Amino acid sequence: MLTVTIKEDKSILEKCGCDDCLVLMGVEDGLEKGYVAFKQNGYVIDIVGFEVYYSTKELSGESFVIADTLIKSLASYALNHSCYYIESSKKELYDILSRFTFTENNDKLTSNLSKILKVCEN
Repeated sequence: MLTVTIKEDKSILEKCGCDDCLVLMGVEDGLEKGYVAFKQNGYVIDIVGFEVYYSTKELSGESFVIADTLIKSLASYALNHSCYYIESSKKELYDILSRFTFTENNDKLTSNLSKILKVCEN
């Protein structure tokens, strides 16, 4: 089962060019499967790095599930930290984020948490 936890990883932070960011790492059976690096700016979460390991650009099958789980975990984190939006201005992340309810808005990809996390009506 894939678990997602906050991980301190200086190499990822250096790769993303952000020394004060947080990293959510997806791990399954002791093997790291991917990460999302981000920082909070007020009511907004800014994604600065996102990678699914052992995958192609197309994100199919297991790699899509891993990416989806990382995005939903980040949205849950955002909700628990009084945020309303997730965004990214990193052009290299547009392909992957555009598959998950993110739309382009003023040179950024943005998604409202309500689009990522569906609210049950029960």
